[in-house]
Amino acid sequence: MNNLKHISVIILIALAIIVAFAIPKPEYKGVNILKQLNIPAAFVDWTSQDVGQNLNLNDDRYNFISDIFARTYTRKDGANLLFLIIDAGNFHDPKVCFGNAGYKLTDLGYVDFDILNRQFKAIALLTEKSEESYVVVYWFCIDKNITGWGKQKLEEFLASIMGRKKSGLMIRFDIPCSKSMTIKSTTLGKEFIYDLARALTHEDIEFIFGLGKN
Repeated sequence: MNNLKHISVIILIALAIIVAFAIPKPEYKGVNILKQLNIPAAFVDWTSQDVGQNLNLNDDRYNFISDIFARTYTRKDGANLLFLIIDAGNFHDPKVCFGNAGYKLTDLGYVDFDILNRQFKAIALLTEKSEESYVVVYWFCIDKNITGWGKQKLEEFLASIMGRKKSGLMIRFDIPCSKSMTIKSTTLGKEFIYDLARALTHEDIEFIFGLGKN
């Protein structure tokens, strides 16, 4: 019986390898969620500038991305951040991406959010390179459910073998800071997200922050 279990596991692994490597990978096609979202360009004390056009999605390196929302938001007191929402099929771990780009990374643990009856944790990093340093906070929302990086990879694998389209978003904000100001920067990011949540429709809230509790 044990031998049969081992053989079954080996077969499953072999099938996974065939699916992952033998079958050509199509360009990811999402369900156009970002086209449906109505994220205000200005709300409360925040105004913004669109910077999404700076990324060329026709480049083959970005086939995993279906669409991207990118704006810099500035508050009346001069505080600012970059807010990103990426609609993608095969998310790259931001830790790996920043590391490959030459940034020094410091894991800042998790940032707790409590938004409109939704509690979840986001990953926080301090990224440093030359004179640049940012606090980067991000989370994944797959089909209106907040999930971790590992689980979203599993969701992508299952969706690909079943030919099922899904909404897969990574929500992220980058805040310029110094190493001694990480807590203040994280607080700024939370203030921005709380202000944003109050300016969104119910459906937009679900795509960005999940379904919440019944």
